[in-house]
Amino acid sequence: MLQFDPSGKKIWHSWRGTCFAETWASAIRNMLFATLIAFYFKQMPQTQGKLVGFGVLWGQLLSVTTFTLTFFLNVSYGLWRKCYEVSRRLQGRLNDLGLGLSIHAARTRPEKDAMSGYTPASRQCLELVARYVRVFNLLCYASFTRSHRPVLTPRGMRRLVERGLITKEEREALCNESVPATQRHNAVIMWIGRVFVEAKSAGHLLGGSGFEMAFLDKIHVIRAQYGAIGDELSGRMPFAYAHIVQVLVDVVLWLYPVMAFSTNMSYSVGIAGTGLLTIFYQGILNLAKQFLDPYDNENYGQGDDPLCVDTLVAETNSGSLRWLNGFELQPFSSKQITDGTLTSSSSLLPEQGFSKQELSEKLEEDSQQFVTGSLEEFSAKADKLLEEANRELIETEAILKAEPMANSLDMEETEAASVLSGITDNEIDTILNNTQSEVEKINNKKEREKKVNPGEINDESSTEAKKQVAVLEAEKELIKILEANLEDEEVVEEVEEE
Repeated sequence: MLQFDPSGKKIWHSWRGTCFAETWASAIRNMLFATLIAFYFKQMPQTQGKLVGFGVLWGQLLSVTTFTLTFFLNVSYGLWRKCYEVSRRLQGRLNDLGLGLSIHAARTRPEKDAMSGYTPASRQCLELVARYVRVFNLLCYASFTRSHRPVLTPRGMRRLVERGLITKEEREALCNESVPATQRHNAVIMWIGRVFVEAKSAGHLLGGSGFEMAFLDKIHVIRAQYGAIGDELSGRMPFAYAHIVQVLVDVVLWLYPVMAFSTNMSYSVGIAGTGLLTIFYQGILNLAKQFLDPYDNENYGQGDDPLCVDTLVAETNSGSLRWLNGFELQPFSSKQITDGTLTSSSSLLPEQGFSKQELSEKLEEDSQQFVTGSLEEFSAKADKLLEEANRELIETEAILKAEPMANSLDMEETEAASVLSGITDNEIDTILNNTQSEVEKINNKKEREKKVNPGEINDESSTEAKKQVAVLEAEKELIKILEANLEDEEVVEEVEEE
C-alpha cells in the first residue's frame, strides 16, 4: 500500500493513487461530450423548450446514484479489508509455528554458567520448518495472484531448485500429476506437520500432548486462513450489483450536460461541471473497483495502490527466522532454575533497577579496572572503546530512522533522516558533526599518549592519574553523544517515498 502523510498540504500535492490520476482521462472525454451537447443546444435553441422539467428527473436520478454508489464503495472496501486482515492473520499464524517450535526445541546443557543453545539436531529441524514456511507462503500467494503465478509454471519450479529454495525431490513431489498446480501449497503445509511429528518423536522437540494439539491447531487455522482468501475472491460481489452501479454513474454523467443546458446554465459552467462531477463520481466508482481487486489480479501493472504481495512474502520470509535467531542463546541457566540457585549476580536484579548513586559507583569501579595495565594495554582498550562507540552511533542512527516494527535495519553509514519529534535535519547534522569532532579529539588524545616516552615519566602514580582522567573524559564524551541522540524519547513515524 502507498504510505502517505495525512496533512492536507501533502495530500493535495500527491498525484499517484488519487482520484485525479484515475479519472483525468474520463473527465476529458465527458467534457468533450458536453462540448458537443453545448454546440447542439446552440444550433437548436428550440430543444430547450422540449426539456422542461428534465432537471427534476436528473436530480432524482442523482439521489439514487449517490445513495447506491456510497453503499457500493462501503461493501467493496469491506472485501478489501477482509482480504488484508486474512493475509495478516495468515502471516501471524505462520510466525506462531516458528515461535512455538523455537521455545520447545531441545537445547544444550553447559556445565558452567555459559549460555545454552540449540542442539545440532533441533536446529536442523527448525531451519527445515522455516524453509518450508517460506516455500508454502510463496506457493500460496502464487495460487491467488497473477503477479506471482509464473512461479507455478514448469520453468518457475525449476528456477526454485536452481536458486536453492527447494530440492529436486521436493520439486518432483510438488509437480506430481495428482497435485494441481494451484494447490501445491497444501502439500507443503503437510510437510511442516510431518516434520513436527518426526522431530517430536525423535526427542528434538520437547513438550507433551498439549503442545502437539496446539501446534496442529495452528496448522488447521493456517488452512482456514488461506482458504478464506480464495473464498472471498471467488464470491466478492454479484455481477448485477456492479452492473447497476456502473449504469447509474454513466447515465448521470452523460445526462448532466443535457440538464445543465436545458436550465439556461452557461456553456462554460456546464462543461466544467461535467468534468468536476466525473472526477468525483467516476473516482468513487474506480476506487470501489480497486477494492474489489485487492491483489491487482485483473489490472496487474496498472493499479496504483493494491496489496503488495512482495511485501507480504518478504515479511513472512523474515518472520520464519525471527524466532529461531531470537532464541539462539539462552541468557539464564536452566540448571540454576532447576536447582533454585538463581542469584542477584546472575538473573535476579533489583525490581526498580540501580539508583544513580549505585550507577556512579559502578562506573567508577569500571574506570579503575579500565586503566590497569601497561600503556599498550590501555591503548588497545581505548581502540576497542572507540570502535564500539562508532558502531553504536551507526546502530543508533539506523534504529531511529527505522520504520515501526521493521524486520531489518539499514546499518550503512549514511546520513539519517530526522525521526525524532521536533528535531530537524540540520540539528541531526549538527549532532553527527559534533560526534565526529569528539571522536577526533579522543583519537588525538590517544595519539599523544602513544608518543609519550615511558622513560621520561618518573612518577608512576602521575601517569596512572593521567590515564584515568583521559578515560573518564572519554566516557563523559561518549555519554554526551548517546544522550544527544536519545534526548527525545517520543519517536514518531517518518514515511519516506521511494
